[in-house]
Amino acid sequence: MGAKFTLVLDTDDPQGLRDALDIALLLNKNHSTGYESSMPKAKIGKIALIKLVRTVAKRVEEGKQSASLRSSKNFVDERWDSLVHNS
Repeated sequence: MGAKFTLVLDTDDPQGLRDALDIALLLNKNHSTGYESSMPKAKIGKIALIKLVRTVAKRVEEGKQSASLRSSKNFVDERWDSLVHNS
């Protein structure tokens, strides 16, 4: 019989929530539950990726967006649904 864990999630602790998710995903992967194959995955071709990177660069040059990681993440988040598929 495997180990059992109880996770207490504090919704006021974003890093703690991310860490708990990482732990749960790692345990799930290590014990091959098959769930990971149903998780959405991004799919993008080379040309589409290049176009996406060029768009970010252009927006930064025009001052419409900063070059920060957060700003880039927000840019990708706005387009994520068009990149995700279930495989």
